[in-house]
Amino acid sequence: MRNRIPFVLAALSLAGGCAAATAGGAGGGDTFDLVVVGTTDTHGRLRGWTYESNAPDPVRGLSRAATIVDSLRRAAPGRVILIDAGDMLQGNSLTYVAARVVPADGPHPVIAAMNAMQYDAAAIGNHEFNYGVPFLERAVRQAKFPMLAANAYRPDGGVAFTQWTLVERGGARIGIVGATTPGSMVWDRDNLKGRVVIRDIVPELKSAVADVRAAGAAIVLVTVHSGLDGASSYDTVTTGVPSENVAARIAREVPGVDLILYGHSHQEMPDTTINGVLLMQPKNWATSVAVAHLTLLRTAGKWAVAQKDSRVIQSAGHAESPAVLAATDAAHRATVAWVTTPIGRTTVSWRADSARVVDTPLIDLILETERKATGADLASTAAFSLDASLDSGAITAARLQALYPYDNTLRAVRITGRQLRDYLEHSARYYRTAADGTPSVDPSVAGYNFDIVAGANYTLDLSRPVGQRVTTLEFKGRAVAPTDSFTLALNNYRQTGGGGYSMLSGAPVVYDRNEEIRQLLVDEVKKRGTVNPWNYYTRNWRIEPASAIGTLYQQMRRDNREDAHAATTAPSAAPAVRATRPAPRLRIIATNDFHGALEPRPDATGRLRGGAAYLATAIQRARADCVSPACETLLLDGGDEFQGTPASNLAFGRPVVEVFNTLGYAAGAVGNHEFDWGQDTLRARMRDARYAILAANVRYADGRDVPWIRDDTLVTRGAIKIGVIGVATLLTPTTTRAANVADLRFLDPVPIVDSLARRLRVRGADFVVVVAHDGAFCDRDGATNCKGEIVDFARGLHEPIDAIVSGHTHSLVDTDVNGIPIVQARSSGTALGVIDLGPEGSRHAVRDVLPDSLPADSVVASQVWRAVASVAPIVERPVATIAGSLVREGVQYPLGNLIADAMRAEGKGDVAVMNNGGIRANLRDGPATYGSLFEVQPFANMLYRFTLSGAALRSYLEKLVAKRLNVHLSGAVVTYDSTAAAGARIRSVRLADGADLKPDGEYTLVLNDFLATGGEGLGLGAAARRTEVLPIVDLDALVSYLRSRPQPVRAPTDARFVAIGAGR
Repeated sequence: MRNRIPFVLAALSLAGGCAAATAGGAGGGDTFDLVVVGTTDTHGRLRGWTYESNAPDPVRGLSRAATIVDSLRRAAPGRVILIDAGDMLQGNSLTYVAARVVPADGPHPVIAAMNAMQYDAAAIGNHEFNYGVPFLERAVRQAKFPMLAANAYRPDGGVAFTQWTLVERGGARIGIVGATTPGSMVWDRDNLKGRVVIRDIVPELKSAVADVRAAGAAIVLVTVHSGLDGASSYDTVTTGVPSENVAARIAREVPGVDLILYGHSHQEMPDTTINGVLLMQPKNWATSVAVAHLTLLRTAGKWAVAQKDSRVIQSAGHAESPAVLAATDAAHRATVAWVTTPIGRTTVSWRADSARVVDTPLIDLILETERKATGADLASTAAFSLDASLDSGAITAARLQALYPYDNTLRAVRITGRQLRDYLEHSARYYRTAADGTPSVDPSVAGYNFDIVAGANYTLDLSRPVGQRVTTLEFKGRAVAPTDSFTLALNNYRQTGGGGYSMLSGAPVVYDRNEEIRQLLVDEVKKRGTVNPWNYYTRNWRIEPASAIGTLYQQMRRDNREDAHAATTAPSAAPAVRATRPAPRLRIIATNDFHGALEPRPDATGRLRGGAAYLATAIQRARADCVSPACETLLLDGGDEFQGTPASNLAFGRPVVEVFNTLGYAAGAVGNHEFDWGQDTLRARMRDARYAILAANVRYADGRDVPWIRDDTLVTRGAIKIGVIGVATLLTPTTTRAANVADLRFLDPVPIVDSLARRLRVRGADFVVVVAHDGAFCDRDGATNCKGEIVDFARGLHEPIDAIVSGHTHSLVDTDVNGIPIVQARSSGTALGVIDLGPEGSRHAVRDVLPDSLPADSVVASQVWRAVASVAPIVERPVATIAGSLVREGVQYPLGNLIADAMRAEGKGDVAVMNNGGIRANLRDGPATYGSLFEVQPFANMLYRFTLSGAALRSYLEKLVAKRLNVHLSGAVVTYDSTAAAGARIRSVRLADGADLKPDGEYTLVLNDFLATGGEGLGLGAAARRTEVLPIVDLDALVSYLRSRPQPVRAPTDARFVAIGAGR
């Protein structure tokens, strides 16, 4: 009778045990179910704790795996075998403290934990050699289980470690054979030299399996620290070291194996069969546990495997084992003390998230520390972790551990100019190039094998083939020649050829004092006391084409790969589990795109909406429904606060900040129009604001963080803490004056927000909310059929985000995406978003702000009165009389024609183009004042006049109709077919005088400075023969033009863009 332990175990909490075994039990009978449990690559993750951030880890840890093992043993007493596939003694702050900080002769916490779990055997991994062979031998002596490596030998030919072991379960003898990757002969060459030689895995396992069978093993399990297959990370030819990843070959070439537990590659493979051999690999860091069921059948006195399969069980959700916690308590406390001790400070935040696409100060900290220690001309390092950072404030050794997670020592070698070029070309293999020249990250090259070099200036052109990408290579301003000589500081792993850098073979070592690079970083920080990016940063390398950087950054973050010697890439850390929301409810009250709208405005029906004093009352009423301590409120804004009305603009946004301070905002996003008056003005408004104005995805063009734009804030309301992250729209460079943000880059926010959300949870945030100046358009209800940047953003997130306050599109958004409530309350304070979050879930709505049903708040009303009164003499000046209301409806409308005509007339051009995005308000019939016209054109754009050929003008008009039409035209009528081929869409261009556009003619085109400098991608580039910046502001042009027209002014209704064909 077959005794199979059901795999329902994987779906249970496993905290209370499982079904008891039936006939066959632990011994006796002719069939039973053998349960083989495996872990691998735990790298010191013994407990549910992340030492580098000093915070709980809810999804991994050997203490959680132990609970799974205990439940399996209760369910199958006497029939469970527990094995590990190596890489346990190195990998985090706990293992570093055990090896380098506390006395080395004490019990090793990893071994103590594994002894408590009663492992039957473990393979030796390559990282077991990182602290030297004597250190490993002490661990082997402490272990109450054999640590196996059948292919490891002493120089005299004797075995270095136990090769195999025999255990008995249910009357059957089980052989366990272990092996380790030969790559350690490269990576830890100096630690192994004269002590251990690691041979080819496959032939050594053939002998070892035969030996264990001869010793009486009926069943053979192999635990091997080697990837499934794939290329080695080193050059097997030049090094002479056997292949790194051979688990699949073992299954094919070694007879007599029933099951293989493999590791090293940090992948997860629940169940695969090759040549009848079952293979399994759990996730690294004890994130999951592999469980195999082998049905053993005894026939004629001999045991054999009749059936086998395997699964993985995730550690998340399981309680931590008291036995493992007790065994590791002293080490845990010592490590926490070490990681929380400050060693220095920094005044700004440093990040490595973009370190593989742009030169970053955090990597230069490593490089310049290496150069300083060795006196070398050059230095190299990899960006090991894209999540590494130094937050402003205290720096601990743990933060440097996260930046440089491996125990490499520093060396320097002498190389030639040819070797330097080859080194950089080899590094550039991290990127691949498609046939059309588009670069992307090569998934077969691990991120830790992309090296960055300081001391030389170089360019990597990723549009070129591999091996031909270093297009610029200079040292001290002079091109590097193949015969030039340099000294290069690097780590011992790279110096010995790790990562396939075989060009360094034979390079003379000129510096080697056995100094750990991480300790040198600690010493550097301690010595300086306060470190800042400008102490180390020199921009010396770049990627071309620059347009590819954003896409590469996004892919690189999505495929974040960090482990230093893994055979293949490892995905980034598992997403955080959303904690149970606290009992107090949180009410988020949200506005967006206020645009200086201090006073109420009429809608299309004439009904007044918005106004800061009425918005204040609406906010007060929303707060009144939420009474502390059962409910707490948080007031947020989605960006574009200041720009849009005379009362705000003429005071550069100061009145809005005063009102927002009074209303008690906690945070807002940086909108694109926040940059309209330049960075200095924005910084001044940020200083005035008693709330945070945030944008986490903004960097300087050279990759540095922008220290004056905060990423996030942590706010306390009653008993709850709320983390708020800001996002600026990627469209900012084309939706504000390009010159105002020329030195800034706006990056994909998804990986950045994921990273910050994790950190905010670690800092104690009960809720994490995003304020994003990105929007969407939905059906009229605001809830269905939503499309836009904020929808794509929400769908891309991996970390749990509790709510999003949206902006930018001036639309109604009241929806859920990816389980995240999102609101956008139209614009100009005409509505208010409300999101309620609590243990029971979320609710949300958008409420109108109607002055005819709300009293004005007296305090805010007085602030508005002062702001408006200060500009009244200017804004109340009459300009003209408008014959009929001019409303912005559709993409072509009379108001747009009128403005374009004004630009052409005042700018004295043949043709003028006005972008619809610059027309910000309707114009009512009757008297038009300077103030009402100001609201129509509030941006104070200067006019440009370009002289160009007819052919160039036609090409520019082609650009306008190549996408959704979003401009108005004056001085011509363009007939076009939007479905025609590019370059052939325009059928005719007839000018105002009735003449057709002549290709060889010369014409003048008037644009505002927003379009002229590339706004919306509609700049002229180099097409103009002459460019003139006119001393005319667009609003002044409109005022002057209206005054010159017969009164009342009637706006032209003629069509200037005429669609024909299927595109009509």
